[in-house]
Amino acid sequence: MNTTNLPVKKTAFLAVLAAVSLTACSSIGPAAAGDPTGSSSAAASAAASPGPASGTAAPASAAPVPSVKPDQIQTRLTDFQLISDAAGFAWGETNGSLRLYRTDDGGRNWTLLSPWDDTLKSGAPVAGGSLYFLDARHGWTAAADAGRKTVTAFTADGGQSWTKGTLDKATYAAGLSFADPLHGWMLTSSDAAMGKSEKTLYATDNAGQDWKPLTSVSMDKPVPGALPLSGHASGMTFKDASSGWIALAGHEEKPVLYRTRDGGKTWNNVPMKIPQELNDSPVTLDGAPVFFKDEPDKGWIPVRTVSGNTDSRDAYVTKDGGETWSFKRTGMQNALTFADSLHGWGFKDKVLHATSDGGTTWNPVSSDPVLTDTLKNNPNVIRLGFAGPQTGWLLLGSEDGKKSKLLKTSDAGRHWILL
Repeated sequence: MNTTNLPVKKTAFLAVLAAVSLTACSSIGPAAAGDPTGSSSAAASAAASPGPASGTAAPASAAPVPSVKPDQIQTRLTDFQLISDAAGFAWGETNGSLRLYRTDDGGRNWTLLSPWDDTLKSGAPVAGGSLYFLDARHGWTAAADAGRKTVTAFTADGGQSWTKGTLDKATYAAGLSFADPLHGWMLTSSDAAMGKSEKTLYATDNAGQDWKPLTSVSMDKPVPGALPLSGHASGMTFKDASSGWIALAGHEEKPVLYRTRDGGKTWNNVPMKIPQELNDSPVTLDGAPVFFKDEPDKGWIPVRTVSGNTDSRDAYVTKDGGETWSFKRTGMQNALTFADSLHGWGFKDKVLHATSDGGTTWNPVSSDPVLTDTLKNNPNVIRLGFAGPQTGWLLLGSEDGKKSKLLKTSDAGRHWILL
């Protein structure tokens, strides 16, 4: 549900006719090289990919050609980023190495992309964490190499080629966001200890060829106007070259949101009110703020709420471009997502629900045999994302974590097909 969708030319499909059908990569089974591991959606908040970008990408070029034989494209998928009705990316890992795939025809055919070789153990990143696509052509990723350097890579041609670089110290990317193809930000963090972690924010103005540190906070040197030591980043979004938000989660179990108005140089805490009945309950931000492409002043943040024995997915919503946020209960239990300010989906009691009034009311979606059948053996909802009010993807996983299934709907969730 990335909010920046660029059309992919029909002619680009010819370049991928030999690519594998996703049946090869989502049918799910461990790769011959080993059984990959992955992440859950909360990460996902399921949510959604980081917020929109306001820039205009360069004209589309031919899609990348398949780089491996079809029978080599097998890995358990752990995440995805849906760009448009036709274009999207899905990925997993094999023996700790990233397996990244691209489709330009709605999931019928797939191309394996290679940001780096298997010597770099990048694992299976979370969308918007250490892997982010602004549109169908521009993408960035980061990982630590064997020498503990942080290696970055970016593409401007949909993954056909990648340009690599390194950061000035060993760390890992906790958030990536771009306002346009040139201007972007990378938040890096150390491993959290006692609810605290070092954080450094880097910025680029040349598409990721160079990253310059903007601000940092270490365990022994907190900086006024910088991000706090406490908490770890659950998501980062830049709406434009000046305005950005970072959501933090930590041991305090309360919603923490920081905002910048100067491109990331200084940060201030944003007040986040919660309903009085939840004052004693854990309420944490579960992903990056998302602003809708066609409604740039409206957006939402996924929230995880634990009240009594109920673990639910709720939201903070804004109608003024992120100046203020209000809490909205949804009653959903898994994979809450919104395509725009009115249309959203989520799971409750293993049943898909939908709203068309911004989350005020939710109704079960009529049962679909394909979805019902797939959920029996793959009950773990990893990620749900929509490119618009009609087209969405759903990634499910088996209980033992060894298999996954990717499904697609073209009618707002009423019917599903296996990809």
